[in-house]
Amino acid sequence: MNPESGKQPPSRRSKTLLILTSIYGLLYLVFMASENYGSAGSEPVMVKFLFLLFLVGYAVVWLDERVGGVLFVLWWVGQWYLALFVAGTDRGAGVGMGVPLFVLGIYFIVSWYRKRRAGSSRSATRRS
Repeated sequence: MNPESGKQPPSRRSKTLLILTSIYGLLYLVFMASENYGSAGSEPVMVKFLFLLFLVGYAVVWLDERVGGVLFVLWWVGQWYLALFVAGTDRGAGVGMGVPLFVLGIYFIVSWYRKRRAGSSRSATRRS
């Protein structure tokens, strides 16, 4: 760590999480491109909204792990809403396929929390 910069380089865990999220994003993009949701009803709108939420979360997670992780968790909650109240068929498919992203979101939040705790303990030892 460069003492003048004041920032830590991303940890190996964060790089791994970002790579896994990128792979998930590519698979999600292929899924979205291969499906035909039609233009009627609220299901296609909800599916496209959730994809947009994923894209926003993906962009944000590169800047702030905590906010990106929370967006991924919210995305998964949206998948549950879609499955329970909106979808006519394949009700549990989105929830099941969304579990990996939910887990990644939790890991991003935990990673942010650990970095925050490590940073606060380092600053406390510097003051001593």
